[in-house]
Amino acid sequence: MSGISVQSLVVSLVIVAAGCLGAYLLFRAIQWLSRRADRGRYQIDGMLLRIFAPPISVLVGFGSVTYALYRLPQVREQFSQWDGAQRALFVLTGTWILASLVKNLIREYGLPLASRTDTDVDERVVRLLDLTAIYVIWIGGVLIALRELGIEVTAFLASLGIAGLAVALAAKTILSNVLAGVTLTADRNFRVGDRIEVGDYIGDVLAINLHKTVIRTRSNEIVMIPNDVLGTEVIVNHMLPEHKTRIELTIGVAYGTNLDRATSLLHDILRGTDRILQTPAPEVNVASLGDHAVVLQVLLWIDAPRGKRAVRDDVYRRALSRFAEAGIDIPFPQRVVRITEGAGPVDAP
Repeated sequence: MSGISVQSLVVSLVIVAAGCLGAYLLFRAIQWLSRRADRGRYQIDGMLLRIFAPPISVLVGFGSVTYALYRLPQVREQFSQWDGAQRALFVLTGTWILASLVKNLIREYGLPLASRTDTDVDERVVRLLDLTAIYVIWIGGVLIALRELGIEVTAFLASLGIAGLAVALAAKTILSNVLAGVTLTADRNFRVGDRIEVGDYIGDVLAINLHKTVIRTRSNEIVMIPNDVLGTEVIVNHMLPEHKTRIELTIGVAYGTNLDRATSLLHDILRGTDRILQTPAPEVNVASLGDHAVVLQVLLWIDAPRGKRAVRDDVYRRALSRFAEAGIDIPFPQRVVRITEGAGPVDAP
């Protein structure tokens, strides 16, 4: 590449500098226009400007660099010696622009749209689509560029298919977890913030990732459950279809107790507890006639599944106090032993 005149080189460098500066200024100008458009009536205008700003700026910069190089005869001669180099360079540049355009389109339009849904499944699918689209575009662009350079890509595609099969087999568990996670959230079996019961674990859902679900148990322990396990387990959602949940209590009273009086006292207790709902109305029923007591069953509803133990404790404490004031006994198991006088010894067999 000897023989390039200083004047031509300086002019080319000036063109490159001017083109890069112009691309930067154009990018900043479009960003400024997008912020102005966001405050206008149609926010889609600002979104479109942000989507097209990087590709247009790069296209301007690339055009200036290409013109600056090709105005030098020596550079044109070097490119002409390698057939397809110019086309391959254009293909790779177009690939970058297309990938950038798709990425900005998904992130500017897809993610905000997905974030407004009830669950985060749409957001995770959009992110997965973003990553997949970028890789597909780049793989396709590189293959086209290699073909323009005269490189056979058939064997490469075959190797890529075999490698993809091997990766899929090796990542079988990961893929299973990912698909199970998408299925779980798409069916809306539970959402972030719900209290669920899976096997021996009861806790609040903190996050539903692509391969695992994270819950915080009532003991403040973080449990990470693979999504494919959740796909085969029985899941109890304590917050669906509604947050309100039912509590069942049992209280025994002594035989001979005025059951209407005991029932009335229990209803007073249930009306005086804040978290107990009055619709559906609490119920007090005779559940069974036990060996030592008449067992009363108390059915009540609270506004959310969290705090069951506190409500249960409050009701039991109030019942003990009110029953003691009313003279109602809460019996405990007793065993009566009778000793009969004059019983003879038992002969051994």
